[in-house]
Amino acid sequence: MIRMSALRWLAIVWLMLILPSCVPPPATERGTPAIIRDSFTGGTPELPWRPYPYFNKDNLKGAIDPSSPEGEAGVGILDNGTAGGFAALSYADTGALEDFQLEAWLYVQVTGQEKGPLNGIAFRVDPVNDKYYRFAVHFAGEPVLSLAYVGKDSRHFPVMVTEWKAATLPGGAPTLSGWHRVVIEVKNHEAEIFWDSIRLPGGPFPLDRIRSGFVGVYATYTGGRGIAETKIDGLRVERR
Repeated sequence: MIRMSALRWLAIVWLMLILPSCVPPPATERGTPAIIRDSFTGGTPELPWRPYPYFNKDNLKGAIDPSSPEGEAGVGILDNGTAGGFAALSYADTGALEDFQLEAWLYVQVTGQEKGPLNGIAFRVDPVNDKYYRFAVHFAGEPVLSLAYVGKDSRHFPVMVTEWKAATLPGGAPTLSGWHRVVIEVKNHEAEIFWDSIRLPGGPFPLDRIRSGFVGVYATYTGGRGIAETKIDGLRVERR
């Protein structure tokens, strides 16, 4: 009897030791919920979007697009058609962020010509002091991804933080227009960029010109004046 009681006691102690590792963590510990999100369900934006005040009032709108990567046909669209070819930027008016992780589907237009549209995601957008960062895709004659600062002090010309040419892109440069997954992680005033789930080389990259700001969508036409259109879907932003 004594031996059996001892064995039972040991079994109870053993269960108590392993039980915490078998119980799943609370939902709050599995991942931070998105604080900003927009899937443009039914072709309608879920967030309040605002035109960048120093450009030509082009603003993001919703549309029905069967190519939506989320399976539901609504997407967000920004074009630069108001003034016929200058840069367009629209931001989600949800509160300024300093550290965050942004995920979104970005539709990239591919052209074999030197001139063509540039599609991008803007972040740390500061509409009061007229400055922002933008990650942009330009798959024209010389395909390139870029991270740049743009502001009043640069006369709205991009100051390049870094560029990735076709040879350094995971899987090479696409030859057809289509949707691509972009992730931007910002922490301690540095950024890491992921393209189709693969971290782009060279990071982390310094973000020393703007401390915080909004997230947005960017579109322009390079090599002259022309109409550019940037489509976005499945926008998710988590605080870090």
